[in-house]
Amino acid sequence: ALFVWLAPLSKAFLAPNNHFLKCQGRPHIQRCHDRLLAREKSNNADLHQEETVDVVVVGAGIGGLACGGLTSKYGLKTICVEAHDTPGGVAHSFSRYSSASKRTPFRFDSGPSLITGLSKKSTNPLRQVLDALETADDIDWKTYDGWVIWDYADGKSIKLTTGDGGEFEKAIEEKEGVASRLAFEKFKAEILKDGGLAEVSAYIPPFALRAGNAILSFVAIFQYLIKILSIGTKGLLLTGPFTKTMDLYSMHDPWVRKFFDYLAFALSGVDASNTQGAPVAYMMSDLHRPGAVLDYPMGGMESLINALVKGMEKHGGELRLNSRVERFLLEEDKETGSVCCRGVELQDGSRIKATKAVVSNAPLWNYARILNDSVDMDNPSDQMVQVVQSIQDQADAMTMTRSFMHLHLGIPKEGLPDDLECHHSVLNFDLPVTDEQNMSIISIPTVFDPTLAPEGYHIIHAYTAASDSFDDWVPFQEETGKVGVSPNSGAAQSYNKKPGYRELKAQKAEALWKAVEFVIPDIRNRAKQEGSVVLVGSPLTHRRYNQRYRGTYGPGVNPGASTWELAGADTPIKGLYACGDTSFPGIGLPGVAASGTIAANSIAPIDAQLALMKELRNKDALQ
Repeated sequence: ALFVWLAPLSKAFLAPNNHFLKCQGRPHIQRCHDRLLAREKSNNADLHQEETVDVVVVGAGIGGLACGGLTSKYGLKTICVEAHDTPGGVAHSFSRYSSASKRTPFRFDSGPSLITGLSKKSTNPLRQVLDALETADDIDWKTYDGWVIWDYADGKSIKLTTGDGGEFEKAIEEKEGVASRLAFEKFKAEILKDGGLAEVSAYIPPFALRAGNAILSFVAIFQYLIKILSIGTKGLLLTGPFTKTMDLYSMHDPWVRKFFDYLAFALSGVDASNTQGAPVAYMMSDLHRPGAVLDYPMGGMESLINALVKGMEKHGGELRLNSRVERFLLEEDKETGSVCCRGVELQDGSRIKATKAVVSNAPLWNYARILNDSVDMDNPSDQMVQVVQSIQDQADAMTMTRSFMHLHLGIPKEGLPDDLECHHSVLNFDLPVTDEQNMSIISIPTVFDPTLAPEGYHIIHAYTAASDSFDDWVPFQEETGKVGVSPNSGAAQSYNKKPGYRELKAQKAEALWKAVEFVIPDIRNRAKQEGSVVLVGSPLTHRRYNQRYRGTYGPGVNPGASTWELAGADTPIKGLYACGDTSFPGIGLPGVAASGTIAANSIAPIDAQLALMKELRNKDALQ
């Protein structure tokens, strides 16, 4: 739930190019022989299809779909291209059949499923995108009141109950004592008070932001100027590590501080000492304001993704799957000397020209490598080589969080309690939350929507939350120079056949089986029964299907920094913008939706941006 505050306004938007490292001289960019041959073939334009639109969005993750939907809403002819055969990025869904039913599959979410602020109009950037695209009401939401946290250290569980009824505080007292309860209550009151950090964190909506021209950026945000000024010194708390907020408000209780490490890690893949105050404060509001609930989309995350795709298509945009981008079409403006992006070339050699902009929803590490392949080495321009290398340098310097193990199960539900909770976290509070494989997250969405599985079955998704090292998997990887080839190709799954891979996968999955046993003690026996489905995914699986470099969850905190240092939507290449979790404001569904919104605003005429903001306010859909 990352939004916009003082420091990023001046750094990420008004002078975005300052983020990129400048190169001295002409760096060396390696090239593989097979890529040179592929480029020579694709350069013969007469052999391949070519078309022209206003905007090309590369990648159909949440950020890319938000951006493509909004550029379409702004009246720009938009095509969104995606390498996978299904949209959604890390949030995509997939199906598997078993002997349980020939007609009804098990429908799994591949990524996030714990959601807040989407079932009704709110300050959540993703909800605001859905309201702008006029598809928010296409989703049927199941609302519920919290999740269960299991502690390996003492074998006890605690339910994080949403709202302001005091149930969570009572549970804290039962588990940890009166002192921890009182410490949490006092700190929560400070964060949630009128004008407090939680309220301030949502003052400025992403719809009021744009990158590039400083004058246009000021015009877009002008109506929020009084609120910006009222933030005052809280801006330092919003952009600084959340531990600074806990220290300022004298929140020293050991267990409560560990709880906020847990909450921060679940949000961003790093603990509270490295997570900005804004997302944690905003999440406190989402969880503990009066009437707060959690949301799950009936039909699974696929329903949410379909609403974004429908919104883009409703306004004239187009989604193209199985369309992997091999390179950006770069050229140098001879008059200004600037490097420009004019479109993309796909794996089949076809080209899509963009008259307004290309937006990369691929993570920085991915699109930096695609840019390397985009430089014409037969006639290289010094300026182009330097600019591309500057982006590669930034990618090389960006720390990344770790990866995931995944366990997708379809099991018989006979004998399981009717009041089984949907979401669970399992960790050892006596250990740092960042320890490898310490925290597992479990989702059982058939608790809410039985149609996600054959009759009589549950589906379960368990994963180690950004706590698995990729280094163990490098020996099984065949590096292609980018992230990998198209996910469904034979080459993409070659790691499956390498000696030792399945053994390592079984070893690493053991942490997930043990975590699920807290919730369903006989899970291993159920998984062996007729009709059950067992799918184990490694960091290489995560890398392959989600196109994530080194299978990473997203950006980490760079050495010497206390929190994320992310660039805005602009890049040093004219006409090339970025959105997604390696762009401001960062990881998470609200964050990537915000980044897609900012990128779309940056391309749109200022009058169109202001008109859409007015439209949303008239519908009470924008603060």
